[in-house]
Amino acid sequence: MPLHLLGKKSWNVYNAANIARVRRDEAAAQAREEADEQRMQEADAARRLAILRGEIPPPLQGPSSQPSPDALPPSRGHHDERAGRKRKRHGEDDTDFEMRVARSRASPHAPPASKPAPSSSSAPLVDSRGHIALFSAPPQPPREPHPEAAREAARKDRELKDQYQMRLVNAAGRDGAGLTDGGPWYASAEGEVSAAAPGVTDKNVWGRDDPGRRDRAAARMGASDPLALMQKGARMVRELEKGRRREVEEREREMGEMEREERRERKRERRREERA
Repeated sequence: MPLHLLGKKSWNVYNAANIARVRRDEAAAQAREEADEQRMQEADAARRLAILRGEIPPPLQGPSSQPSPDALPPSRGHHDERAGRKRKRHGEDDTDFEMRVARSRASPHAPPASKPAPSSSSAPLVDSRGHIALFSAPPQPPREPHPEAAREAARKDRELKDQYQMRLVNAAGRDGAGLTDGGPWYASAEGEVSAAAPGVTDKNVWGRDDPGRRDRAAARMGASDPLALMQKGARMVRELEKGRRREVEEREREMGEMEREERRERKRERRREERA
């Protein structure tokens, strides 16, 4: 009967712990490569920016192309004589032991992480128009607007808004001409239709007195005025309602008188019958 001892070995490549360890190591190596690539790109960008600005570019600092022999993983059975013989810990298999030895040997000789040299100038690379500025211009103080230019801009803005906005001051007409020339008929204190004919005198075209001229002019203007027509219609409706109420009251009064007269007649008839 064959014995299946391969799954019991700690160095079995198909063991779940070994597979997880390999995947973890691959992820860590990929993260280190991405960090090195990002660091190299930042250093390259800093050098290009310094060259464009006419400054001394910082020196390149990157990992050496050939790894040191101390950073190589040691082979099985090979140990550093200077560090002494390493021993396994309790519950540690061969793979964990070799990985620990490799990390302990590589950590003292690992190169320090290089950082891009900070730029000596904080001037922006692009100007206000979007062009690359190799020589930064000195900052200019903000300019104060000219008073006449500000007034002209405010006047143009007001004229533009007057085209689609309505204000209460515009009710009198352009530049208040409606109030200076006597105002419209509804702006008078009397509030009568006769005030709707400003400038009309009591004389005719021949200079003779015509007392009814003002009333006729007011009547003509009132006949063509929609508001006057509405007021006239409302007045006629009120008068019609008053007439209807008056007719109803008269009819009720007549009916009441007729009923009282009938009651009197019945009383008289009753008295005559009693006497007879």
